[in-house]
Amino acid sequence: MTMTDKPFFGCAVVIGVGLIGGSLARVLKNRGLAGRVIGTGRGQANLKTALELGIIDEIATAEDAARRADIIFLCPPVLSIIPTLESIAPHIKKGALVTDAGSTKREIVEKAEKLAEGRFTFIGSHPIAGTEKSGAAASFDTLFDNHKCIITPTPASPADSVRTIVGLWRAAGMQTIVMEPEKHDLIFGAVSHLPHMVVYALVNAVSEIEGGEKLLEFAAGGFRDFTRIASSSPEMWADIALANGPVLVEMIGKVEQQLSEIQRAVESKDRERLISLFANANGFRRKLK
Repeated sequence: MTMTDKPFFGCAVVIGVGLIGGSLARVLKNRGLAGRVIGTGRGQANLKTALELGIIDEIATAEDAARRADIIFLCPPVLSIIPTLESIAPHIKKGALVTDAGSTKREIVEKAEKLAEGRFTFIGSHPIAGTEKSGAAASFDTLFDNHKCIITPTPASPADSVRTIVGLWRAAGMQTIVMEPEKHDLIFGAVSHLPHMVVYALVNAVSEIEGGEKLLEFAAGGFRDFTRIASSSPEMWADIALANGPVLVEMIGKVEQQLSEIQRAVESKDRERLISLFANANGFRRKLK
């Protein structure tokens, strides 16, 4: 199969039929990528909704679904991906392909490959798409169109399996990029995970000022736009922070260093130093297309 071929799976299993998993299930069905799509997960009411809406063809236990799956998509919260795989690994049929939708990769890929033991193949994926909504009812099959998906094979990954996963996400409408798991976590630790931590810290700092809520009455568009991501799910971002801990700790240290530089310049009334720091950031930001 070439990188542009559209893969087909007789039986596909989606574990975690939420916004991402549900949209993926819709893609599998509506774009002819699977003969049958089985949904499984912890939320039975959500799974029933998915079945009623025709997003999936069947509800099954994770173990039963794993026995029949040609491909399995792990779409639970990021810290649940490996525990979920551990529970179904003994039941996955030989030769099956497994991928995930987690926003961190190094630890997931490392542990998943050990669980595979050469009996099935795991290739990590990170589809970068989403909305503020959640659950199967919020899913739609164009969610992935024109967004990026990072695929993170290792030297142990079979080339044909990598091509299959690339073909799958391209068939879902995504632009695919292949990179090492460690590089993925470094990049997204810097441009995605760190900004969320900084914004959470900023909003907490403002909330601790006396009369903090009244200050919000004077918050202009800049504050609203900059802090919008603080409205993201606290549970999800706590999991992401822990999953990418080493990278995030290093990045937070770099921000602390920069804030200390600004603090020292303000304390010493060093206007030229402030201009230099701000101009450097200004110039770098202008490179963002």
